[in-house]
Amino acid sequence: MPAPFDGQCSSDPLAGKQVDAKDFRMHSRRTPREIDNLAAQQTEAFLRRASITYLECCISLMMTHLQREEVATVLEKEAEMLRELD
Repeated sequence: MPAPFDGQCSSDPLAGKQVDAKDFRMHSRRTPREIDNLAAQQTEAFLRRASITYLECCISLMMTHLQREEVATVLEKEAEMLRELD
């Protein structure tokens, strides 16, 4: 017969253990530089995803009132202009 449920998740590594706040802070502490780097990485990833989503929305809007070939032509011209920006 299984043991009665004691309210603790068996996958919890701290289940049934007393954890001193000092021990917790010691293991979870990150330097300000690490936090800044993590924040910058997450911001960059978010802006990349948001920019791509915005572009997809713009293309969908164009498709509502232009022919597919017209949209492709506009996008190809824009891509050429981007490549020439150097």
